[in-house]
Amino acid sequence: MPAYLLSRVGDPLFALAMGISAAMSRIRRDQQNKFPERASEIGYGTVWQTGGKRLQRWWNGDFKDVQ
Repeated sequence: MPAYLLSRVGDPLFALAMGISAAMSRIRRDQQNKFPERASEIGYGTVWQTGGKRLQRWWNGDFKDVQ
């Protein structure tokens, strides 16, 4: 019998939520480091747009390691 942290359905949902929140935090931190003069203006709407663009580039296969 497999052991679950939350439940059979809850574990994957929890992992997905943690992954999304980690990605959003990293994108926000990257944007704040890239544009320190407008760091206070960078909200989660900007992060969602940037994350969506990155996901779309990855899905299309043209996502390169851009520093």
